[in-house]
Amino acid sequence: MDTADLWMDRWIKLLRAGAGNGFALELGCDNGRDTAWLVQQGLSVVATDISADALRVCKRAVPETLVVQHDITKPLPFADASFGAVIASLSLHYFPWKDTQAAVAEIRRVLKPPFGILLVRLNSTRDVYHGAGDGGREIERHYYEVEAKYADRKRFFDKGEVMDLFKGWKVLSCNEQTIHRYEKPKVVWEVVAR
Repeated sequence: MDTADLWMDRWIKLLRAGAGNGFALELGCDNGRDTAWLVQQGLSVVATDISADALRVCKRAVPETLVVQHDITKPLPFADASFGAVIASLSLHYFPWKDTQAAVAEIRRVLKPPFGILLVRLNSTRDVYHGAGDGGREIERHYYEVEAKYADRKRFFDKGEVMDLFKGWKVLSCNEQTIHRYEKPKVVWEVVAR
């Protein structure tokens, strides 16, 4: 297991250029692992999560970070064009398709045009060790009832769904890859868009 998971390393120049002297927004910060890395790279971060406990852990780990409790299915509590960079690592897969599309629209609203950058990871339909095709009841296409750490429902994306989700965006990169952040390998889509 690669506990470092330096997945953003190759995108740091884009993230720094996008964030400039402002803040980067992280959706679903959990324990602050990615938050800490972003701050170590010189970015100021607003870290959000639905869990108050996760935010406390994140704040202890990265005291200089501003933490905000937020449910991704609700509108973001920030003004239009507030952020030059938004990071969402494995936090956009718990929702019905309509809510997922609305969350992506909200991300677009708070990104600064024309060079604001979104860096996101999504579950792949090939992520068999983490629930893809595990026999749970399918609620919507590729959206299942599962027994997971954070929720009882999880979405998995094929490439067509990824591209549909980011229709109208300039997609700079879209790659399916296996990561080793957890005990078992996890297959994700890594997307960079503006």
